[in-house]
Amino acid sequence: MGSRTKCRKSRNKRHFRSASGTSVLDAHGQVMADSLTTMTTLMASLPGDDPASEADAAFATAIEEFVVEVRRFDAIRLIEVARQRFLPMAREGEIPVTAEAGAVYVELLALIALATRQEEGGAAASEAGFQEMSHFVSSAKEGLSKILYLAELRSFARADPTDKFAMVSMFIRGAEVWMRNPSYPEMVEETNLALLDSVGSVRATLQAHLGFNATDAVAVLDACHNLQQDRLNDRIEAMGNAVLDAMAAEEEGRADRHLTEQAMLSVTSMFEPPAEQATVTIDDIVAYTSLAEECVRAIVERFRLNLETDSPTAVVEAFTSGRNPLRMRPLIVGADGRLMLPHPALNVFAVRENLEEHLKKTAPVWSQYAKHRGDLLESRTHAALERVLPGARFRDGLEYYLPASDDEAKAADPSKYTKRAEGDHLIVLDDVAIIVEDKAVALSALSRGGKTARIRTDLTGIITKAAEQAGRMRDAIERDGGLRSKDEGWIDLSQIREIHTIAVSLDDISTVLTATAELVRAGLLAADNIPWTVSLHDLELITELVARPAEFLLYLRRRRNPDVTVMFRAPDEMDLFLYFFEAGLWVEPDPVQVRAAFPFLPEPATAELRRYRTRKPAFLTSRTDALDQWFHTRGHDDARSTLAPKPAMVPSPLAPLIDELQSRNVTGWLSIGATLLSGTTDVQRKFARHGDELLDNPSPKGRSLTVPLTASVDPAEGWLFVWATHPAGANPEETDRRLRNYLRAKKHQLGLPRGVVFLYDQSTRELLDICYDGHTGPLDAALTTILSSLRPPSELHRSIHPNAKRPQSGTKNAAPHKRKR
Repeated sequence: MGSRTKCRKSRNKRHFRSASGTSVLDAHGQVMADSLTTMTTLMASLPGDDPASEADAAFATAIEEFVVEVRRFDAIRLIEVARQRFLPMAREGEIPVTAEAGAVYVELLALIALATRQEEGGAAASEAGFQEMSHFVSSAKEGLSKILYLAELRSFARADPTDKFAMVSMFIRGAEVWMRNPSYPEMVEETNLALLDSVGSVRATLQAHLGFNATDAVAVLDACHNLQQDRLNDRIEAMGNAVLDAMAAEEEGRADRHLTEQAMLSVTSMFEPPAEQATVTIDDIVAYTSLAEECVRAIVERFRLNLETDSPTAVVEAFTSGRNPLRMRPLIVGADGRLMLPHPALNVFAVRENLEEHLKKTAPVWSQYAKHRGDLLESRTHAALERVLPGARFRDGLEYYLPASDDEAKAADPSKYTKRAEGDHLIVLDDVAIIVEDKAVALSALSRGGKTARIRTDLTGIITKAAEQAGRMRDAIERDGGLRSKDEGWIDLSQIREIHTIAVSLDDISTVLTATAELVRAGLLAADNIPWTVSLHDLELITELVARPAEFLLYLRRRRNPDVTVMFRAPDEMDLFLYFFEAGLWVEPDPVQVRAAFPFLPEPATAELRRYRTRKPAFLTSRTDALDQWFHTRGHDDARSTLAPKPAMVPSPLAPLIDELQSRNVTGWLSIGATLLSGTTDVQRKFARHGDELLDNPSPKGRSLTVPLTASVDPAEGWLFVWATHPAGANPEETDRRLRNYLRAKKHQLGLPRGVVFLYDQSTRELLDICYDGHTGPLDAALTTILSSLRPPSELHRSIHPNAKRPQSGTKNAAPHKRKR
């Protein structure tokens, strides 16, 4: 079983994911608090005038002290004890709940122990006393944590405060040290095999050059883990039987010294087994996988850890700098040739990165592989977005024209543009356009190790270029009202009122992709061109979790807000998304800027200004426990297992109306639905009652309620909602015409670009029609006349200002102004 293994300081879980309810300060939050306390204590212990030198000295001392303790133990046995201590166990089909475990401790202890043994020339360790290794490992976390935190302090002390890339660099290094799989390994393994085994030339090259293919490599690494687990289960069973036999004999009055000794020996073998019980042989793997012995040996040789002559200090330096020796070669091979895998979370990136490293040496095949990698990303991105945008028009690999010079730009005549450009995906659904750029390139080892120059190069290729390419298509649509395509000719997009950009990465670099504010600060993104940067696997998971398309569009709106990753800090996209489900991911805008965007609003109240000035960023701890449970029980064919509920957004009182919009295929149904969903739960309840309230008090002339929505600093995001009734006996066409004219005129008066009328029949109480309007140009003469009969915008000031009251539950947004016409 695999999982998304994340940053210890906010979640610290290994390949088994945990499941529990979320709370303001849950177990993961406690881990974060404890980590901050430890860091503060360590900082206080470095009182010198030269913090970098002090941190270096303390770091070296911490390593030396740990090596002294490790030296007396057999490395392989000690690693197995650490595996049991730091990698939580659970019954088959269950997911252990823990915030304290961490693969990082197993890896670091293993590297130190192996380097120490190597430094001593493989000399045999002294015989450990009863449970001595277990006692050491129980306290080893403190020493390992000290090494890891001191390494972070060294990075902070050495960081140049003027270097805008310093924080991005530390994010990347931190992810390499503390994180394992940013995505569920099952998803990553499926992608890896689709990449490496579905192209004949790539598969043939690996087979010919290395003696195995990607499927074989996965099989061997998985077999090593499974066989180790089988041995652990055998020891557990043997211990249980031996202890029960000894206890039964004692209870029956026939105490047996031999049985007692066997019970004690089984306990020792369980927790501190001999090396041969904690490892597997090549013959074991051959029997388990049915692969040829030479194939298995080739895989072992390719993936075996080689520390060469590195000292413990050098190994720890590399590990804490982001250059994990286990990343591409996770198999530990003992002097006797027996094998051990520290933990299976290492497998997924080891297979892909190790084999890609070889493919790069064969230029023609690498070119074919690189093309296939891009094609696979594009097809999977299309499929994921198609799930949440039903009925949308997809244009993939769209070639279109842009101005090639200032003169062409000034002329603004698309028919004369001569510069050809290409976009990966343009998706249009009524008034919404989504532009997507896919980037299949990956972070290099130098970037993961914190090399600033290479980080800039790699992230420019992954993030900056995608943002620029998506941004130029967005600008063209906004400037020209469409695109001149190489194949289709003119594509009219004048109806578009909302454009979102997405950059999809094949590489899982969550800590970077969720740090939008730092990417802007580092110059990788422009403040006016921020796409949603997301990994393929997170995109696929999010589109599987979304219950209705309106949720996805609302998340896009919220996630692309440049203030979101300033006010909500999380190492993982799924934490942000699940917090969106939980509480809306809403960032209150500056009331002064809202008033500037919508001049008809009253001046901000003192309480609003004070609340905005005193807002504080929130650190999101793990939100993914329930997701883990659902992910690992979905599609389970074991009738005994209980299916976990799928994570869902806070229930909306407007869900029936939102679904009705979609089922009727109303023009603008997606954007209308997302806007309805954006209000607080209380506001949504009020919206859900408006139709009934009007119908409960019928009028021969019909009744209406007008609500401007102004929860943004961008005028383009304003909406006008109108609830109205059609009186009995009135001409339906006349009612429809009158309300459409009113909607357009009122929008124009308030400067709002989009609006909708929900028309109910007073006789049947049914929803007769939903009328969308996205007109933004000048009014015709007839509508201009209507303007003079409308109530002035100033009368809206009598209503409650959007931010005057805090939202209570559900997704957060500005409460609307309300005024009966």
